[in-house]
Amino acid sequence: MLNGLVLSAQESIVKSVMLDSVMVSAVSSGFSVEEFIHYVKTDTSFYQGFKNLRYYPHTYKSELEVFNAKNKSIGFLARDGHYEVKNNRLVVKVDSAYNDGKIYNRRGKYKYYTPEFFDYIFFPEDTITVSKYSSSDDEGESESTNDKNEKDAKVIVFNPGSVEVEKSGSKKEKLAVFDVSMQKYYDYIISQKTYKDTLNCYEFVCRMKTDLSEKEEKEVLIRELVSYFDRNTFNVVYRKYVMQYNYWLIDLNVTVDVEMDYAEDQIIPSFIHYKGYWDIPFSKPEVADFKLWNSDFIIRD
Repeated sequence: MLNGLVLSAQESIVKSVMLDSVMVSAVSSGFSVEEFIHYVKTDTSFYQGFKNLRYYPHTYKSELEVFNAKNKSIGFLARDGHYEVKNNRLVVKVDSAYNDGKIYNRRGKYKYYTPEFFDYIFFPEDTITVSKYSSSDDEGESESTNDKNEKDAKVIVFNPGSVEVEKSGSKKEKLAVFDVSMQKYYDYIISQKTYKDTLNCYEFVCRMKTDLSEKEEKEVLIRELVSYFDRNTFNVVYRKYVMQYNYWLIDLNVTVDVEMDYAEDQIIPSFIHYKGYWDIPFSKPEVADFKLWNSDFIIRD
């Protein structure tokens, strides 16, 4: 029964996909829209890139600025450092750091939630076990608030249209951009693009329709999802999310851009940019602008 629903969802998308003139010609030459949508829904390359981020030694540079609801800067932190990985154990080192004196309290703790969350994701204080393929480093016996938030972030970033999300129910149904119940809110577009002036790609865009009512817009968390697929390897080399949600006690408006590159033959996230506003219960509203550059990867297995 479930397989039938999933197939029905995919067949419905295939019928509604819009193609640019180049892709119309490609279809005439044998390009399969149905196979393409299947690849989009089952992609693992993007997630693998983030696994590689923790698995391979490299250097990083990061900048984080936090603003209040009036868009006034209330904290800035810049860091340079490197990831050390030995025997599948990761230690994140900070080689130099600068802050404006506003981001920490007198006890040396963050004043705001945003930097704490990004530290948890990208700059863990403790040594952690990492693996290139298994998910053992993603799981633990108990879940803290950050554990749960990280899992939610992974659902949004890595698998917005996966079967797992489509089955999950509750608010996460709003993330299932391919689910039959969500398709009426979106336009789906396939075109051809050149990434960084050198790499030929297929672009897949899932964008909220422009003629929705205010009530319908409240059903749409992901307002835009853009993915570039390398035409040779079908790896995701670029992804953009625009998320907006305003309902009851939760208000958020977030844009995430991720640029991928190759280190030898391994896909890695070379640049991550998060910019957004969130206002959640029991916390003051925060606007964060976070940038992370990753380079000089040492590829060894």
